[in-house]
Amino acid sequence: MELKFKSILGVAVLSACTFVISSCGSDDNKQNPEQQSQGGDSGVTAKVKLSDINADFVNKTVIPTYVGLMKGNEELCAALSDINDDADVQAACAAWKEARQYWEWSEAFLFGAASSYGIDPHTDTWPFDKSAFDNYMAKYDPVNNEADAALLEEAIATGQNLTGFHAVEYLLFREGQPRKFSDMTPNEIWFCQTAARDLYLNSIKLVAAWGGELSASEAQDLADAEMEPEDNFGNEMINAGKAGSRWSTELAGTKQIIGGCQNILDEVAHAKIGAPYTGEDIDYIESPHAYNSIQDFLDNTLSCVYALYGGLGVDAKYTDKSVMAYAYENYPKEAAALTAALINAVAKVKAMKAPFVLYYSDPSAGEAITALEAFDEALGELYAVME
Repeated sequence: MELKFKSILGVAVLSACTFVISSCGSDDNKQNPEQQSQGGDSGVTAKVKLSDINADFVNKTVIPTYVGLMKGNEELCAALSDINDDADVQAACAAWKEARQYWEWSEAFLFGAASSYGIDPHTDTWPFDKSAFDNYMAKYDPVNNEADAALLEEAIATGQNLTGFHAVEYLLFREGQPRKFSDMTPNEIWFCQTAARDLYLNSIKLVAAWGGELSASEAQDLADAEMEPEDNFGNEMINAGKAGSRWSTELAGTKQIIGGCQNILDEVAHAKIGAPYTGEDIDYIESPHAYNSIQDFLDNTLSCVYALYGGLGVDAKYTDKSVMAYAYENYPKEAAALTAALINAVAKVKAMKAPFVLYYSDPSAGEAITALEAFDEALGELYAVME
């Protein structure tokens, strides 16, 4: 999926400009940035409700992201189901990248089902131990041995170190390019297909756990795997402050959105980029075989943009039921600083020298870290003043 980066960056600039215009007007004609840019009724400011922010976060950001992930993983399974030549491998690689992007877009809200059910570590543990995996594959023959197949199916369903996105990545890519079909063994293809199926099942569980709708076949797949979730995080977020919700107040729900963004920004800055860049661990590199690291970092940063702007793949200005709209209405100083930091972080991550696995010590990586830290700090400042 091609990312409309320029549109998003331009929108952020527009949002900042509309704030400046609005703040220069008289007190009797104040409008929030959305009303200024859309030509809203003069003198009328619709109060942004926390309950609306929380509901739109669930319905317009979380669920669409996980539905996209589910469909992407389904396409990955389909691409791998009858793999016979180099063109099939290339198609599977493209499907992996699309599914991968939806997963990275979801990392601003790992605080829900992805963490509670261990789906994040299960499907996205890295760096991938290729030596251990190669030894593992040399030991078992799932294509020809039913006992080996059963053992590996259980390991794929319950483990985290040798499965998930990065097992599939390692089996499909070498040095940023699709592997030659002739280099893939039948057992590797079997493992790739089985791991992709596991990714698909876990993404169905994520949709269901946030209250998204499933087709009859998707619901049956989940039931057959005995993976139905026990919680409805979406309903709890929408009903934050009411009995039965893990969020005691509406404000706690909204601040959780900000906290989720801060968590992934810290991880991208100090672990995903920072560990290799500082020399702390030069092997701690995400998606190195697909040369997809910087795209991962960018998509993680954009996951925060989407969470704050009130939608998925936002290529227009933020919505009027978003964290950003609430910030401009109630805390314009912090909102303006956040917008500037957001713009800079997206730009600096996109400008990193690629591929990261070869240029992890490049100065551009340090610049991205600084920008991500500033984005995180701006979010912290907004979080601190919200009441």
